[in-house]
Amino acid sequence: MRLFAVLVLCVLSVGCGGEKDDNTIVYAGSAWYGHAPVWVGIQKGIFEKHGFKVEERMFGSSSDRINALEAGNAQFASLGEVAMLTAMSRDRRGFYWIGCQNIAPGNEGLVAVGGITSIADLKGKKIALQRITSIHLTVALLLEDAGLDITKDVEILNATDSSVVDIVRRGDAVAGGMWEPFYTDLRGLEGATVLGTDKDTSIYKRFKTMSGPDVICASKAWIDKDSARAKKFFQAYWEAVAWCKDNPKELLDLVVAHLGKDREAVKTALQNFEWLTWDEQRSMLSPKRMFGQAQVASELLKRLGQLDSIPKFKDWTRLDWFLE
Repeated sequence: MRLFAVLVLCVLSVGCGGEKDDNTIVYAGSAWYGHAPVWVGIQKGIFEKHGFKVEERMFGSSSDRINALEAGNAQFASLGEVAMLTAMSRDRRGFYWIGCQNIAPGNEGLVAVGGITSIADLKGKKIALQRITSIHLTVALLLEDAGLDITKDVEILNATDSSVVDIVRRGDAVAGGMWEPFYTDLRGLEGATVLGTDKDTSIYKRFKTMSGPDVICASKAWIDKDSARAKKFFQAYWEAVAWCKDNPKELLDLVVAHLGKDREAVKTALQNFEWLTWDEQRSMLSPKRMFGQAQVASELLKRLGQLDSIPKFKDWTRLDWFLE
């Protein structure tokens, strides 16, 4: 019986763990278009060409992806910056911030129904969105510009993905905020009015980014085990990013096939994407771009009561990779 229990534990450890062998790497993803480089890298054989096998696993939230990296259930992930900043503020050291594969403003926004046509009309009303994410920041900034305080003047109903759409459709909230592909679904509701997007925020006007851009993070334990190999892998990943940049029409076909979404909706969303190459990471991870943007985002999160302190972002980066 004891031997049987040991065997069961071994089977479970293989099935639930992260890296299965020296060249199989687990990626934590979701249905967001920013994961496209991994789909490309797998389907176009880019990872295989460089001696790696990548397996994608779906995780519901960016926070779940951070947890997976720290637990060793995945080696790298694309996730929302807000979840990363939150983990950093709690001094969680089980991951690195590697870089940013894209900037895609215009793909999330605040949508109202029921005859509401201005943000000022939302005072005292309910808004559905996912807390402590980029859309939380976007909505907070949009309300602030209209003279409203997201913590006092509206009621936030916390929900994820399609649940945000369902809440607004049922009439349990008069507005919802979400990113693609669910932002398209919100805009498709009867009587829907777009009140603003992340391109209308002060963060976009200053840094030309989303409120909480996509970031690439990786398991610290995995990288520290063999930094040279990890760097080689991420160079392969950014080769897939470059492919996305250089092949927009074929990328559209691939994403539509992968997600089964409406072609025109995907096309509209992908037109907002700027894919950032390996060589661009050095300038992106700087005070003028992502470090400056992360500082402003962290200050807003602190005002919202989500952060106790502003993290020192550089302590989590591998800038040495991009300086060589």
